[in-house]
Amino acid sequence: MTQTTFTHPSAGQWEEVLAFTDFPILQETREQLRLHLKNPQVSFDDLILVVDRDPALCWHLLQVATQQNPDCRDQLSGALSCLSLLGMQELVRLVKHLKVVAPNSEDEGDRLYRQALTTACLAGNLAAQWAKDKGTCAPGYAQWSTMLAHSVFWPWLLLHGNARNWLHYVSTGYDLIPATEVIFGADSRNWQRLAKRYQLPRMALDLFRHEALPNAHDWQSLRRHDPRDDGKQRALVHQCQTPVMTAMLASSMAWHLHMAPQGRHTERWLAIASHGLGKPLIQVQQDTRRAQVDISHQQNCGLATGLSLLASPQPTRREYPIYALPSLVVQTPIRSVASMAIAEPRITHVSTSNIDPEAKQPTSTKAISAVVPEQPPAKLRKAEAADHGQAFLAKLMRQLQQEPNSFGDWHLLMQGVLKGICRGVGLGHACVMLLDRDRQRLRMVYSENFEAMGALAQVRIPLDSAPLFRQLLKKNACLRLTESNREQYLRGMPTAITELIPLQVSIMSISAGNAPIGIVLACNKQGKGMIKAEQYEAFRQLCTMTSRSLAALSSNTSKQIKPEVTQIVHSSGT
Repeated sequence: MTQTTFTHPSAGQWEEVLAFTDFPILQETREQLRLHLKNPQVSFDDLILVVDRDPALCWHLLQVATQQNPDCRDQLSGALSCLSLLGMQELVRLVKHLKVVAPNSEDEGDRLYRQALTTACLAGNLAAQWAKDKGTCAPGYAQWSTMLAHSVFWPWLLLHGNARNWLHYVSTGYDLIPATEVIFGADSRNWQRLAKRYQLPRMALDLFRHEALPNAHDWQSLRRHDPRDDGKQRALVHQCQTPVMTAMLASSMAWHLHMAPQGRHTERWLAIASHGLGKPLIQVQQDTRRAQVDISHQQNCGLATGLSLLASPQPTRREYPIYALPSLVVQTPIRSVASMAIAEPRITHVSTSNIDPEAKQPTSTKAISAVVPEQPPAKLRKAEAADHGQAFLAKLMRQLQQEPNSFGDWHLLMQGVLKGICRGVGLGHACVMLLDRDRQRLRMVYSENFEAMGALAQVRIPLDSAPLFRQLLKKNACLRLTESNREQYLRGMPTAITELIPLQVSIMSISAGNAPIGIVLACNKQGKGMIKAEQYEAFRQLCTMTSRSLAALSSNTSKQIKPEVTQIVHSSGT
């Protein structure tokens, strides 16, 4: 008998995941967009056909659009609305600077990440089809929301091995929610935090609210019959009409098609989808096969959609082995721990002759043979997060000092510095405001956890009415603004502007070799928390090193411009 003990992710791991935004896009997406951008008559309708095939690029478009236009978040219903708001130039910048993942990558994490993107596309395709049939929400919005809801899973694939063990449990017969509770814990608050941090649409946010989904009894009822046939289940009928149910049905179906398109769990979810949608079972089966074929051709991948498994003469499933984490204890008299290290997923033939179609899925971790130890004390978790932040800051400072060219351009450098302020220095919020072309106004261009400074993102501050910023931009200088000295430093500034500045904030100007080009602001706890002396000093040192790195990067970039970068900029008409 095998006993497996999993330790749920620590607070430090969750914070690392919450701060992670470096999702690579598909290599073929960049290549296809470059070809389109060479056409001077290219339109958004041409580009959207490529953009919609890459969930990671859609995610980046959403982040940039909500960051630059926070008031428009509810109006963003797809990649086309983001592109219309941002313009062609922003798409060119993203395509140029984002990392890519190649289809023939030898890294196991990259391969699993690509398959997760394809599975997200499959779920989005199903959600769009079913939303169109139900008429409860726009098909494009359903596809967009369902696809982006999978983004909470991607950082775990790229950063930690927890997601690989989640794949193991799903591949061996557990549904999505029970498998999530085993590997990540039953508390959904961290998932809700991650979904809100990613600015996901409302339809996707509701997926992480237990009250928005049916309870265990209702799921069993959906498995057996259509609630529309029972006049006493009107509440369940109404719940099945909600957009979140469409996303849930499509996501569960997509993952089980990925694992075993002819398995008993796929058959179960076909029945649930049929009853939940009020559609004949044969029609739901046709929908799934059509989606598998369409996405397989679109992504040039039949493995992630489960289409390749259908070619087997007998029912076949993918089986992911356990990933041996440092905190994972496996006890078995037959196999050694070393033999359980991560490997390629196995393709296994299974017989369906003795399968019980009514076998119940466990609905809680009590029914699963995994022992979950208690979380470490809060002080230990806090110390672990602090040590991780200090290591991140030290690595960032070395990179700024020794390898400024490794950032590639100002955009990535600025983003890295803001992450260093929040994760390394320990301040809660940070942003960079740069001068416009006439050097007469400041506007927010980069931000990290910008909730406390969201109002600054909506205005341009004229220097003639902001004497403090005007003085800071004459030379590199740093100050710590507190409630006791605000009146002194903000004298002469209009009240409408002073109200936008947090009560306690560290401010420093940054330059790129000559005169300062902008200022960095950082604060704590929604702008009201006290900034410690050591935090202020670390902030000052990091900003000083940023100025030096910007100067070095600017000098090196002016000497050597990559031909491919020039080509893509010219092709966009900028």
